[in-house]
Amino acid sequence: MLWLKSARRQRKTTNSAERSCARTGGLGRVASVGQSMAEEGEEPPVEQLKEVPPLTEEEVEARAAIFDDIFKEAAAQDMKGKSINERKENALEGKALTYAEFDFHLMTELFTKIKTNFGPVYEKGIFLDLGSGVGKACIAAALQHPFEKVVGVEILQGLSEVATASLAKYQEAQLPEGEVKPELQLIKGDFVGEFEAHVDSLLPQVTFCLAVASCYGEKEIQALVAAARKMPANSFFVTFTQPLPESFVIDDDRHPRQRRAAAVRKACSKRGVEPCPPEEIQVEPPQIDPDGVTLVHKEVMQVPWGEPATCFIYKKMPKPELVEEAPETEGPA
Repeated sequence: MLWLKSARRQRKTTNSAERSCARTGGLGRVASVGQSMAEEGEEPPVEQLKEVPPLTEEEVEARAAIFDDIFKEAAAQDMKGKSINERKENALEGKALTYAEFDFHLMTELFTKIKTNFGPVYEKGIFLDLGSGVGKACIAAALQHPFEKVVGVEILQGLSEVATASLAKYQEAQLPEGEVKPELQLIKGDFVGEFEAHVDSLLPQVTFCLAVASCYGEKEIQALVAAARKMPANSFFVTFTQPLPESFVIDDDRHPRQRRAAAVRKACSKRGVEPCPPEEIQVEPPQIDPDGVTLVHKEVMQVPWGEPATCFIYKKMPKPELVEEAPETEGPA
């Protein structure tokens, strides 16, 4: 990110990016238009999307019943056992593939928190779960928000087989009249090693990404960063237990004491020059990743896979526009 301090240039965040993303759910999509409009120089119409509020208690109860019916034969302990056995049989070392159970009500809590405090959140877009297990988080998301598509990626064969069976039940399920049932895709694959094949092309349309990163290693965390980097403005990225790397999180106040100390050392290191008065020392802003995310909420939550875990909610803020100020002109003498 550029930090401009010149008297004739300033950084100005306009509302145009936010307005555009609000109309398109963060996807920046534009409806198709005829060639004549382009030739006449008219602006193409932007697809108007509806803001989606949190579900009511009655809606939650009805959809939770559908979720429970889909997964009535996929008990958490059984799924954990499948994961452990497959990892042992295939000598899959490391803890990154440890099974973490997700449930309907945890997804409800996430959506309600985000829509109430950090929205607005709009219809459509893609929900992506990196490490989707048997598809519980994906189906919970599909039942609770009118995404255009919901996608999960899971590497273990045993969990993927259960996910496939759950997908069939989801497709047969009847949602309340008038409600949208998002397209659901549960992929057997490695979101790290097969990132380009399964994940990369989706990212410009992903408005909500989930990663239960409790046992993820460095390569998994870096894959999360690669995904978040390509997501659109106003999208959300949620992790559990482990945060995204600090270097990828936008924070204008990061490490103020260290930056102040560095500025003082620099000011006092010039030979033959009087030390700069403390009040005149210029402290450099922190380095900012231009594609980074902003941490909007952090909370310890009760989770279905064990001890309470920290939930990190990030939002991809619209990038500020750098506006060149018009040069000043002298008035008549």
